[in-house]
Parts: sequence; C-alpha cells; structure tokens
Amino acid sequence: MNEIELKFQIPLTEQKRLYQWFLSKNARSVALYAKYYDTPERHLAQQHICLRQRLQDKTWIQTLKAPSQHQLKRFELEINLGELDNPALDLNIYHAHPKAQKILKHSLAKQAKNLTVHFETEVNRLVHLVQYKQAEIEISLDRGEIRQDLRSLAIYEIEFELKQGSVHQLIEFIQPWIKEYQLWLDVRSKAQRGDALAQDLDVSAVQFAMPLYLKQQDSSATAFKKMLNNALQHLLPNATALAAKQYNSEHIHQTRVAIRRLTTILRTFTEEAKAVDANWQAQLKTLFRQLSSTRDRDALTESLLPKLLAAGAPYVEFPQIAEPQAVVIEDIFRTVDTVNLMLALLQFVHQPAEKSKKPIFKKQLSKKLQTLHRQICTDAAHFLELDDASRHRTRKRVKRLRYVVELVAALYTTKQVKQYLKALKVVQENLGEYNDLIVAETLFQSIVQRKQKVWFILGWIANEKTYVLQQAQLHLAKLSKTKTFW
Repeated sequence: MNEIELKFQIPLTEQKRLYQWFLSKNARSVALYAKYYDTPERHLAQQHICLRQRLQDKTWIQTLKAPSQHQLKRFELEINLGELDNPALDLNIYHAHPKAQKILKHSLAKQAKNLTVHFETEVNRLVHLVQYKQAEIEISLDRGEIRQDLRSLAIYEIEFELKQGSVHQLIEFIQPWIKEYQLWLDVRSKAQRGDALAQDLDVSAVQFAMPLYLKQQDSSATAFKKMLNNALQHLLPNATALAAKQYNSEHIHQTRVAIRRLTTILRTFTEEAKAVDANWQAQLKTLFRQLSSTRDRDALTESLLPKLLAAGAPYVEFPQIAEPQAVVIEDIFRTVDTVNLMLALLQFVHQPAEKSKKPIFKKQLSKKLQTLHRQICTDAAHFLELDDASRHRTRKRVKRLRYVVELVAALYTTKQVKQYLKALKVVQENLGEYNDLIVAETLFQSIVQRKQKVWFILGWIANEKTYVLQQAQLHLAKLSKTKTFW
C-alpha cells in the first residue's frame, strides 16, 4: 500500500526526443481521466492528501493517497469500482481499510459531506516496464492537462515508479536519464498542482521545517538518517518551486535554511557522516552561495528599507549586489549536478540503517551540544571586543546549535528545550540583524562618492550597529546563564 515514485519535468527541447523513445519501445498507451475531490476549505489539500476517481480505459478506480515520513513513499489505496457510468464518490468503501478510515477521519472530521470535485485531469500516458538488476520499474510519460472551470495547466512529465526492488536500484537506474534528457526533479503531485490552479496561484506554497520525532532507542545511524530526511523534506518542495519559477523571497530563504540544516547535520555528526560522499558538503555550500546574493538583497529590501524610510532617509534604493557571474535562480536546481545530488541524498536516507545493540546517540549528542554551547559562551565573554569576522563566526555557531536543538528536541523535556531555544533565537535574530547592517553598509559605501545623500544612511547604519551589538551582548550573556537541558 506504499507507492514509491520519482517525478521529473522535461525541458521543452527534449520532449519530442523522449516521446520518440517511448514510441520506439512500443509503450502501452493509456487514456486517463480523473476527478479530484476536496472540501471548499481544502481540508485534504492542506494535509497533502489526495482523493480521486480515475477512469482508466473503461474502468473507474477510486484512490486515496497520503504522505508518509519519507519523501519517496506515499500511502496509496486503490479500489476498483468497475465499469460504471460516472460514479459518485463513495467513502463507504473504506470500511474494510482501517488506515484509510483513520486518514479520512483525521483530515475531514465532519466535513466529508462537503466533498466536491475540486479539479479534473485528462492525460495520455505512455507506459513502459523495465527490469533493472533485481528491480522492476515502470516508466510513464504523461501528456495532458489539469482543468478547473475555465483555467487549465499543461502536463508533460515523466515518472519512475518502483514496482519491485530497492530504492537504491531505482535511483541508480534514473541517473543516466537525468544526464541524457536534462530532467529536473519535481516533488509536486498532480493533486498539488491542481490545487494551486484551483486557487489561481502562480506561486507554490512555502515549505517550512517540520518537527522531527526521534526515539530514545534510535541508534546513531538511524537518527542521522532521520535528520537528513527531515532536512530533505524541508528542501525539496522549495527547490521545486525555484526550478518551476513559482517562488518568492521566502522560498529562497527557506531553501537556504534547509541547505544550512543539511550541512549542519553533516558537519556535526562527523562519525555518521563518514558513510556519505565527502563531496556533498562542498556541493551544498556551492548551492548556498549561489542563492546568497539574491537572498541578501531581498532581506535588506524587506527588513532594512522600512526602517530607513521611517528614519527619513533621502535615498533608499539599494545598490546592486556584485556577483562573480549572473545566476538564474530557476536554473540552479535544474542542473544535472544538483539533481544528482538530491537523488544521492534520497538514496542514502532510504537505505536501511545498520542495527546497533546499544543506542548511544543521546550520550554522544550531549557532548556535541555542550561543545557548541561552550564555544558560544566563550565568545559571549568578550563579544564586543571581537572583530566582525569573529562575530560572524559566533552567528554561525548560534545557528548551527539552534538547528541541532530543533532536530533532537523530541529526545528531551519540552519545557526545558523551549526555554533554551527562546534564548537562542533572540541571539540569532540580533546577530542576523547585525549581519544585514554590515552587508548594507558595504553596499552603500561603494556608491557614497557618487551619491552624497548616502552619508545619512551610513550614519544611521553606524548608530544602529552600535545598538544591535549591545543587544547581542546582553542576550548572549543571558544565553550563557540559561540552564542547558542535556
């Protein structure tokens, strides 16, 4: 009842060639028409649940899909309704399926009576089944459209579904296709794209970090993979939004946060990270840098600009941030190297972790948390005397500690974790604000000789830096005195 598949978008330049490949394999052609159901308040869509009826040739199939803890796996239950004439939605068919009943009860409660057709899809699917080593993989090329009232959205995508075998073999099989056809990973389902169309949205929903529920008995290897998987669930939807050109500044910010979380995990849990590719950290850092200038400008425009306007600044247009070479945001997550990196990470987290007789993760974790905390306390003792490079190092340490604490919070008492995180977040906000001021100061210093009015802004920034530094010192001192929970 678990579906394991990966979906990719195809560049316009490669669509015809890929279509010809399916024809050369005498791929089976299937006509698909589907009705997707939801309430007017979108109870199902808000929980990423899909309820549809699909006509496949002459047979209607009712399908329920729901997310799982892993990016690649989804709960899926298909029930054959037979050759009926446009059947009505029937939830009674789930009486014999406890898990399906639980999903619907939790998501709909008393709203089941309000379910109506949310949107429709009409697709011509070409299907080819292949054997790869011990795996059986179904490759599907979908061409068609999503419709909602008078609006429509084209579909032209390829899916690889694992029918039998391991995720490792599935991804290994896909990798040559990435290079051959320049495919880019798309983690949106048709249900999610249809829901966006129904809302007339041009921008995808932003994905924020989700809580991680580690268990006391988890081994170090298991906990490590769970943390990486959690960070991937944060990253991939935002990366898809960037690749699909359906993003705003918050998508860029959350993508950077997710990348930081991944690099933090790889850097902090060094023993476990020995099992991964040593190049991953460097690749992730490159992605982060590519997004940095755009994010810096957005952050300054959204946070600093209103303050400058309120202070009466005579010149409030931010200078361009110099970039070594132009970076097109949507191209970053379409490149072969980036797509293969995402696949490699997915492949790793879906490999079974080695079993350990003694779950010593929490004991090891306490030492890592204490080391980070002690480093920050050392910085706090003479923070005002530090140079900007050292203060930036403190900021990175604070962010790193926060990410780790949030990831492992389930292993400790909630109240103590919340108190510590509260103190940590305030420090991070202060240091982030100071970093923004440093970036803005550098930008305006580059044009002050040409625009004398900028002296006002530089004076305001200098005063603001002094105030923010004092606040950071104060909150760092409070953090140093805050009781640790480990």
